[in-house]
Amino acid sequence: MLARNADAWRCLCGTTPRFPRIVKFRYDGAHVLAPFRSVILLLKWMRSSLLSAARGFIAFGLLPRALAQRSAGQAQPTPWVEFLELPWLLWGLLTLGLFCLMLLLHVMVLRRKVAERTQHVRASEQKLSAILDNAGALVFIKDTEGRYQYVNKQAADWIGWSAAEIVGQQDAAFFDDATAQALLANDRKVFASRERLEVEETVVRKSGSEVRVFLAVKVPLFDGSGAVMGICGYSTDITALRRADDALRLAATIFESHEGMLIADPERRILRVNGALLRLTGYADGELLGADVRSLQSGRNDATFYAEVWNTVAEKGHWAGEMWLQRKGGEVYPAWVHIAQVRSAAGEITHYVSTQTDISERKAAEDEIRTLAYYDALTGLPNRRLMSDRLQRSLANSQIGGLGGALLVVDLDNFKDLNDTLGHDTGDELLRQVAERLEQCGRRSDTVARLGGDEFVMLLEGLSADRAQAAVQAEAVARTVLDMLGKVFVLDGRVHHTSCSVGIALYVDAAGSVEELLKRGDLAMYEAKAQGRNTMCFFDLRTQIAVAKRTALEADMRQALEQQQFVLHYQAQVECGGKLVGAEALVRWQHPARGWIYPSDFIGIAESTGLIVPLGAWILRAACAELAAWASDPRTEGLTMAVNVSARQFRHVGFVDELLAVLQETGANPARLKLELTESLLLDDAEGAIERMTQVRSHGVRFSLDDFGTGYSSLSYLKRLPLDQVKIDQSFVRDILANANDAAIARTIVSLAHSMDLRVIAEGVETEEQRAMLAELGCHAWQGYLFHRPAPMAEMLERFSLLNDDISLLKL
Repeated sequence: MLARNADAWRCLCGTTPRFPRIVKFRYDGAHVLAPFRSVILLLKWMRSSLLSAARGFIAFGLLPRALAQRSAGQAQPTPWVEFLELPWLLWGLLTLGLFCLMLLLHVMVLRRKVAERTQHVRASEQKLSAILDNAGALVFIKDTEGRYQYVNKQAADWIGWSAAEIVGQQDAAFFDDATAQALLANDRKVFASRERLEVEETVVRKSGSEVRVFLAVKVPLFDGSGAVMGICGYSTDITALRRADDALRLAATIFESHEGMLIADPERRILRVNGALLRLTGYADGELLGADVRSLQSGRNDATFYAEVWNTVAEKGHWAGEMWLQRKGGEVYPAWVHIAQVRSAAGEITHYVSTQTDISERKAAEDEIRTLAYYDALTGLPNRRLMSDRLQRSLANSQIGGLGGALLVVDLDNFKDLNDTLGHDTGDELLRQVAERLEQCGRRSDTVARLGGDEFVMLLEGLSADRAQAAVQAEAVARTVLDMLGKVFVLDGRVHHTSCSVGIALYVDAAGSVEELLKRGDLAMYEAKAQGRNTMCFFDLRTQIAVAKRTALEADMRQALEQQQFVLHYQAQVECGGKLVGAEALVRWQHPARGWIYPSDFIGIAESTGLIVPLGAWILRAACAELAAWASDPRTEGLTMAVNVSARQFRHVGFVDELLAVLQETGANPARLKLELTESLLLDDAEGAIERMTQVRSHGVRFSLDDFGTGYSSLSYLKRLPLDQVKIDQSFVRDILANANDAAIARTIVSLAHSMDLRVIAEGVETEEQRAMLAELGCHAWQGYLFHRPAPMAEMLERFSLLNDDISLLKL
């Protein structure tokens, strides 16, 4: 038995080659392979361990039996021997059971570890996926054929496809051809160089959306043998950054423009200036940094002005206007300044940005034009237009304040004799000295003006509200004038005596009308001359005879409007070569009893009585009807129609609607209609006039500024007017050949108009010499008696020759 067990044991230990090297058994539904020797060694170990335990167990179990046998004196075989003599197969089964138990425990432990490791891997994958999906970039993997193997969520969302749909696709499926080819070219660079590539890529999707710019980083992927198996890349959208760079470059270019610019902090300390401002102010680079913006102020604007400027900036966010600034050397210059706030997203002020433009030349031009237009070139006194403006303001202030005033019209006696005997130069010298003495006769608040020739006026403001007392005060000034001008004048070393006649008209007699006051002053002055000259005379009530006539004419005008007594005549407007380009419509009154009445006799009445509004409406309608008729005739279809519109008519509340209705009813072409306005419309409501002109201009109607240079020409408003043309007043044309001042004014008007891209036309051209002079100055459009007097349309056209049935050249 022992021998057999020993042989079996040797077989289990692998000493007998007839046993297999591998043991296969089934556990938990699966086949398990294990080295036979390993199993035997395990069983051997288990056997030795179990044998020891069994021996102890058997000995413990058989101990009572042994004691009993000993006490009985029986002699039996030893239990250890029986146990050891068990068959080896039973030992194998017992060992195999224990092995299976141990293997089961090991598998359970192994499965638990695998589950823990799998859960850890899945958690890592989830973390990695979350990181890639929220990486702030488009992450992708492509194979060597350019097919996508992986994209993160951000890339899928931007492309607009799901990740599963994108995998396996190439760039041509999502982007336009140019983009797909560019992306493929960059991928091939990575494959060829086997190195990391960082490049900007411009991408346009097939959907035609906006162009985007990405910063792409692409790295090659290698397999186990070192061959490139694909690329991994991530792209960051830098479109906003590139746009910001472009904006910064643009801002830098703008900042270094010809305008002076500075940037200040919220405390108005200068942070940065451009080269133009340094050249403008004379400071060196760096000298202004950290300085207060007040260091550029000149002091010519007071503290109230600057307070209003910064209050406006605080309320509206910006301010623009004229300001006097100072250069480093102390020179003061005018500038057009714009100040604007810069606020953060939270609404806090972070910077102030200011631009400055030197307007010295413009101011000088304005002053020159103002001097030429509003002041008498010979005496330096205000001219008729400026005097009328001041007189109108004085009358308005008198009515509001309840004070009196008076107008003195002063005319030299026998001045023509002086010119004829001693020449115009001597006469001009006398006029200059008279102007100086008249300024000494009044107070500083009074206005002395020259109306023309040897006629002067004085505006006496702030007199007593009582008529009698105001007359006494005006008489005192008039006597002073007579006394001052009656003294000896020295002209070119010669003693000259002269005298004057003074007409006085009180404000209370004018009923607030400038024209009426001037007319009464003239009547009083002529009455003084009639009384023997060298005297003064108040306006006499007997002049009411003329007023009565005026009243009668007003009544006739109302009846004329009802009976259609008005007709239109047309004055040709021509260009170089005598080409007819248009006509100006002029109203005439065919009175049944008085015959023809011209505008100079009734337009003033119409203006003062308000009849100009219905009269102007009739003129506009008749002119538009004629313009519509022109369009049907090839000889006249290209002509323009100029219509005068008074300030009162233009300011009428329904003017724009009436004009548009007339254009629609008559079918006239708005582009062929030209409204001529005078500068007087800017006196009372400039902003309203500009707004109304802009509204009309939007419908195609054009504007011409009539009598330019004689009115209230404020350049600050002129530059805002939607004008197409300016008209040189006939007062400058009349003496343009003999008077250098008139020529200078005409030249200035032409230059100003051309600089503002405006056309120029001159009125009152009566001689070929005048036309040639104007053409030399740059004015190439004219109207006047040289070409034709105002006449009915048929007569005007007959004045022009017809070549090939088309209006062409004027017969001169």
